[in-house]
Amino acid sequence: MVQHLHARLVCSSCKGELAQSDTSLQCHRCLATYLIENRYVSMLDRREQVDRPSDWNRKEGEIRDYSEISNSLALSGIGRFATFLNYGYVSTGNEQHAVIEPDDVWNRNSVKLLLEVVGRTTVREQEVIDIGCGRGGNIAALHKYFKPLSIVGLDICPANIAYCSAKPRLTESFYLVGDAENIPFADESFDVVLNMESAHAYPNRTRFYEEVYRIMRYGGVFLYTELMLEEEVVQNVRLLEEAGLTVIRNQDVTSNVLLSCDENAKQRTGAQGIANNANASTTIGDIHDFIALPGSKKYEEMKAGTRQYRMMNLVKR
Repeated sequence: MVQHLHARLVCSSCKGELAQSDTSLQCHRCLATYLIENRYVSMLDRREQVDRPSDWNRKEGEIRDYSEISNSLALSGIGRFATFLNYGYVSTGNEQHAVIEPDDVWNRNSVKLLLEVVGRTTVREQEVIDIGCGRGGNIAALHKYFKPLSIVGLDICPANIAYCSAKPRLTESFYLVGDAENIPFADESFDVVLNMESAHAYPNRTRFYEEVYRIMRYGGVFLYTELMLEEEVVQNVRLLEEAGLTVIRNQDVTSNVLLSCDENAKQRTGAQGIANNANASTTIGDIHDFIALPGSKKYEEMKAGTRQYRMMNLVKR
């Protein structure tokens, strides 16, 4: 682990100090125990199963779905290339914010989505956390194009973190299993917080936004994308502002995302594509809707305007 970031780890639940042994971290205050796995630490407090059973059931569903996706990608033989699962972005005539064009071929649209949300935000020599980091595609791209001082990947799915941790690791990054509503870092630990296409799965949106505010330094930036129902947009902006964040960009990029879904369809429905893998299709349900293939419910809702893909930048002042 990056030592200065490791020193900022706190108890997920009470934010108390942690004592480390060879196999675990234990909170001095509430005695929560977190296991140290082979390549990473799991910072999930399983007591939430008792305290908030309905929330935990929803989170377990997400863990199960993404574990099955990870397994399916490994079985398909393309797992090492599939570092992104986002919808991606294709430029149109609307306002563009990226100052860099991606040179990736395999994941070009997904990288473009990241570069657009970053825009002109200063990332170089900053300390970054990617909440809901998935399979690590955003982290690799951030290192490639922006050279942050350090970056943490946090995801609730152990299969995602195991995949990320098994890859050759840059010395200035590390990954851990954790909950976006209970982030295991001390106050004001990061300059930049990234969250892309993940918050829809969080049972308590208010807790997530408050945690983002807590771990950000003053002057820090929250880079945020999410597919929202039209009526949720105003509500989510209100919750972000109530958490203390100031919105400096709130852009509807649905048209760009739809174009990317069109372009991605052939690859994702091909012989080795995720939508053509029976294992994922049977466990996740409607895999076409999950990745917003043309004709799916999410795709058609975006096309009709009842769902909007919002790209936001917010600051802590």
